[in-house]
Amino acid sequence: MKKDTALGLSAIIVVLGGIFLYAAFKPAPAKAPTEALAPSLSGIHYAEQGNGYDINAFYASSTPLQARVGVAADAEAVALMKKFVGDTIAQFKADASAATDEPKRENGNGNKQTLTIAYLMASSVQTYSYLFTIYTDASEARGTTAFRTFTFDTRSGKLVTLADAFESGVDYLALLSQISRAKLPEIIGKDTVPSLLQSGTTPTEEHFSNFFFDNQDFVVLFPQGQVAPGIVGPQTLRIKLSELGAKLRPAYR
Repeated sequence: MKKDTALGLSAIIVVLGGIFLYAAFKPAPAKAPTEALAPSLSGIHYAEQGNGYDINAFYASSTPLQARVGVAADAEAVALMKKFVGDTIAQFKADASAATDEPKRENGNGNKQTLTIAYLMASSVQTYSYLFTIYTDASEARGTTAFRTFTFDTRSGKLVTLADAFESGVDYLALLSQISRAKLPEIIGKDTVPSLLQSGTTPTEEHFSNFFFDNQDFVVLFPQGQVAPGIVGPQTLRIKLSELGAKLRPAYR
């Protein structure tokens, strides 16, 4: 199967400390991966071992915005991503503490709860994006994979929202919902569950918040369990910019 690219990397499967972490950046089909690739991570590494939990987190110490826009924009972007990582860790630790006395099932990691946060980059002419994969194993039958993306405009350095990306007056949520429901069944394949697909693609900001631009594609990441059964894994939808056309603001077409 031909792989698309996010800065030359289309399918990302990260194994850290025996933790199975993956993000499937493929047009079709995004199934559970069968290979493991060494992580390619840089920047700041945060590690912590506590009572019943292990944490490994990575985030960027600088961005290309420093050269394009300036030091202030770079610092603001790094601070935003650092806060996300810090908030995610704090919530995980709170949840782990609350679950300390609960019965635990074997999870292959000594019944420790684990959190791994890794990131990759993607770019287009007008944007730099950071794609965070959050893998959590809370002693369940299998871990869960979620995403958080940060897309920055290369001219202003500001964070790009969905509303920023689309022309004023375009109902971009309805548009993305319609496209997702048309394309995802082919991507998911035989594991498609219509009711789950419908509920996971209702036109809300939350359902389409993890997006980025990758060369000539507009990409939406769906966390594990949102649009397909959890065992199938997370899903990735790529939409050609030409398909969105004038609905996008000129800077992002």
